[in-house]
Amino acid sequence: MLATLLVILFALICAALVLFVLLQVPRQSGLSAGLGGGGDLFGGRGVEGGLVRITSVLGGLFMLMALLLNIIQR
Repeated sequence: MLATLLVILFALICAALVLFVLLQVPRQSGLSAGLGGGGDLFGGRGVEGGLVRITSVLGGLFMLMALLLNIIQR
């Protein structure tokens, strides 16, 4: 019962993560800007900042749920 609820929650987190990743605007700056010390990598403004934060939280929940499901299923 608990495993079934966690799998359903995991699927919802996966769907939300895909949605929020697709909603983000690509920066089109390439790899060189990321390695060149782009100072605004973790700080966003306005809607983009909120999308980055939500995506980060969902990514963390995704990893936590995957680990939890692996432990419970054993």
